[in-house]
Amino acid sequence: MTIFKFIHAADVHLDSPLRGLSKYESAPVEYLRNACRKAFENLVDLAIEEKVAFVLLAGDLYDGDWKDYSTGIFLSRQMGRLGKNEISVFAVAGNHDAANRMTKALDNPANMKMLSSRKVETIRLENCGVAIHGRSFGTQHVEKNLVTGFGLAEKGMFNIGLLHTSLDGREGHALYAPCTIDDLRSKDYQYWALGHVHKQEFVSEEPHIVFPGCIQGRHIRETGAKGCVLVTVEEGAVSEIEKCPLDVLRWVNRLVDLTDASEMREVFERTRVSISNEITSAEGRPIAMRIRFEGATPISNELASHPERIEQQIKALGAEIAGDGLWIERVEIATVSKLDLNATLTGESALGKLLEGILATQTNPDEIDGLEDVIAGLRQKIPAEAFSENSFLNLDEFQTVERLVDEAKQMLVGRLLTIGGAK
Repeated sequence: MTIFKFIHAADVHLDSPLRGLSKYESAPVEYLRNACRKAFENLVDLAIEEKVAFVLLAGDLYDGDWKDYSTGIFLSRQMGRLGKNEISVFAVAGNHDAANRMTKALDNPANMKMLSSRKVETIRLENCGVAIHGRSFGTQHVEKNLVTGFGLAEKGMFNIGLLHTSLDGREGHALYAPCTIDDLRSKDYQYWALGHVHKQEFVSEEPHIVFPGCIQGRHIRETGAKGCVLVTVEEGAVSEIEKCPLDVLRWVNRLVDLTDASEMREVFERTRVSISNEITSAEGRPIAMRIRFEGATPISNELASHPERIEQQIKALGAEIAGDGLWIERVEIATVSKLDLNATLTGESALGKLLEGILATQTNPDEIDGLEDVIAGLRQKIPAEAFSENSFLNLDEFQTVERLVDEAKQMLVGRLLTIGGAK
């Protein structure tokens, strides 16, 4: 019986720049700077431990141009570890790899094969009966369907398609090399190893179509466990796909329900429980956490009126619980106190009319006069790469403006209600 294993990973983004993190107080910048490298080392450790036949990398191994050659040297060192254990690596270039000019100046390590960008290339591994079909990105923006150039499955072989693609579209990801599930199925391959989408997704089982996700979350939109998949093949068919976490720091977006909390003591108690639960789930990894308070509570106005003070108190609580193992990136206050607010609004007081005017302020960026000109001015002052879909800063400026306007409204309403005695 022929049995072998392989690892499918993607979106490593070695040495991603940490744009924007310096403005965060107590951000673990150095730890984050090395997180992608450490996660990749974990991938190599896993491959050696599991004695895999080969490793597949489905694009975006790099993250644009390197500032120096240390990224290439690091990769060569890790490939060397795999080579000493007779493990080959087969990769395709993604949109970020295609933007990297320095990679063209270096030869790939001996045991690493980057498949062609000019046409679909097939690698045959006779010892395990595998045919790997793949094509790299030749340019950063590939808008055509690359699957049309893939040949039909080779008979008597376990056929793998290796491709960087957005498939039929995924939220938060640019539409690159689009194709449909039916396009993939038409080739009769047993496994499609995809990349580009940073959230792990098992699209299909017949055939197996898999996005393994990125190996290390790099900002608050890449929450939860990140890693690769370990695939076992028996007699020409997939017998098992195992999710293998590789991340060394975990991003968490934690909602804390403050419904009916009547005093600050309860806020801290509920937050303590939430933080402790996330620490347990992270299995020893440090955590980067955003906390969002929601729910209807009598102390909503107190929370909203002094958000900076509340955030510092929550950060102090996190430091007490987890020390350096927890970085609270931001605290969002989205609680409501409908009874007090409604009572004030329905009255004829000057305060009620003022609050009514504040709440009527547009939150939708499309409806705020002059906003586009303001953002255009900001864009001229910030490097264009800071707005890319995969940067650490990862700004969606209109969503950011909408959040800031809403938070400002809630803070102002909370302070006015507190001053006016409606608590």
